[in-house]
Amino acid sequence: QLSSLIAAAQQTPQVITNRNTPVAVLVSAAYFELSQAAVKPAAETFFTRLAHLRETYAPEDNLGLTPKGPTKTARAAAWKRENAFTSPD
Repeated sequence: QLSSLIAAAQQTPQVITNRNTPVAVLVSAAYFELSQAAVKPAAETFFTRLAHLRETYAPEDNLGLTPKGPTKTARAAAWKRENAFTSPD
């Protein structure tokens, strides 16, 4: 009966059950490719946009750190500045 199931799947998706519980769906190759094409660009678009945003709005260095890497004194000064979690002494 596999050939008749495949022929029916060319028209509409066929649900395969096990003891009246759906376990799989058989679809045509064309339907599967369309569904994959609909999902894939959305994910690629998201990550493409995220990468573009990261390039466009790169965090600015407000600590005086050099592009080659942080210096120990600049990093230490950054830890000592006041913020919402510390109180002035």
